[in-house]
Amino acid sequence: MALNILIVDPDDEWLQSASSFFKEQFYTVKVVNNGKDAQLALYNEKYFAVLLNYSVKNHAGGQVLKFIRTNHPSQKVILIFENEDLCGGQEGIDKFKKMGASEIAIKPFEMSHLSVLLEGHQSLGDMMTSLPKKEGVSAEVEVTTQDEEFTSIRIDEFYSSQAVLFDVYVKLASGRYVKILHAGDTFSKERIDKYKNEKGVEFLYFHKKDRRKYIQFNNFIAKKLINTKNVGGNTRFNQLKNVADKYIEEVHTQGMKPQVIDQGKEIVSNIYSFVEKQADLHKILKDFEAFDPKAYEHSFMVSVFATAIIKQFEWQSQITIESTALACLFHDIGKMKLPKEIYDLRPVEMDDAQMEIYKKHPEYGVEMVDNNRMITNSVKQIILQHHEAYNGTGFPYGIKSSKILTLANIVCCADDFVHIMIDEDLPPPQALKKMLMDREQVARYNSMIVENFIKVFVDPAKILNSDTKKVS
Repeated sequence: MALNILIVDPDDEWLQSASSFFKEQFYTVKVVNNGKDAQLALYNEKYFAVLLNYSVKNHAGGQVLKFIRTNHPSQKVILIFENEDLCGGQEGIDKFKKMGASEIAIKPFEMSHLSVLLEGHQSLGDMMTSLPKKEGVSAEVEVTTQDEEFTSIRIDEFYSSQAVLFDVYVKLASGRYVKILHAGDTFSKERIDKYKNEKGVEFLYFHKKDRRKYIQFNNFIAKKLINTKNVGGNTRFNQLKNVADKYIEEVHTQGMKPQVIDQGKEIVSNIYSFVEKQADLHKILKDFEAFDPKAYEHSFMVSVFATAIIKQFEWQSQITIESTALACLFHDIGKMKLPKEIYDLRPVEMDDAQMEIYKKHPEYGVEMVDNNRMITNSVKQIILQHHEAYNGTGFPYGIKSSKILTLANIVCCADDFVHIMIDEDLPPPQALKKMLMDREQVARYNSMIVENFIKVFVDPAKILNSDTKKVS
């Protein structure tokens, strides 16, 4: 069943154009050109979302917004302004969001911009119910398009609902793709297996605009896998890794929108559950026979190792772990503000001037999340201090010992460790050994953190037996 939306705008020509566009996007659409009719429509019918032009007459946009907040407080509203002056800048945006607007859109914009805003508020259930389902599988179609429009996933790690949520492609060559599954098709494992087994295809592709749908569905799958006893730890781990990879891509392109933050909180909740329930976590983190560090998203790996370290402390809690894991996903977001020529360099490749600019990225990161009410102060503090060292040799402020948040020092340790793995192309046990042999490196962390990091790679049963022997 298509999602129902109400569009309110004084321009009849624009209304018709918007109506045609959203019907093609599989929405059911009602349009009105004045505020009074908008309130009547809301009284008579339920809507997934309202697209409301603030300049509407006969009950002004502000009156309609107030009516919605009073009578339908959970209603999603995209408030549209004819220009930035009418909106009033950032202060105006904050004011109208307090009045009940879910999103603000300022003309001129493409209709697709409104579509993205609407999709950002769809739950997995909304997506599933609004999908126009087709029996069977559509014919394969070759398309010519730009590579920059796509993102990829390993073919043997692709999961789908019974009805495919978005178009899926195989790459033939640069700019050439074959659409092998269409949105709404009945999922065909046979078609996937044909490309995997007969043609040796390693990756599937989908549009970056569908990345949010991928994250939402695969968060759901990850949660299911984590709670399924007969699923191996590596399968669960890879599923979490894949979701985190795409999520971090989304953050770096879409920014810190509320719906993006919500998806991040689902991911860290799944990371917590994984670490909590995985009895052989030490083995998974230690035993990477076919481990390729470059294949793993850095921020996800930092989240997992930081979470594993915190689990060794008696004061750990779910809230503490999830806050830290969220900070890990965002810890390097400030690098987006660095000049590209610096962003692409490793610190050892930078000259002194470049290094001084690089050292500002924790502060930039906090600036980027500072006005987001969904990001707690502890998360911001971890982002700010994730390069501070216990011996005072870190940045941006060079603070040391107790002045550094313990959680931030844990993230610093996990971050350094993951860099050693990737830069030196070492499996985790060898990376840990290299870290522990470097006295200057070890001096960067509280000794309790180092001690508990070692425990991450040890069978908990052995620690327990050792403690029992000491007592006896």
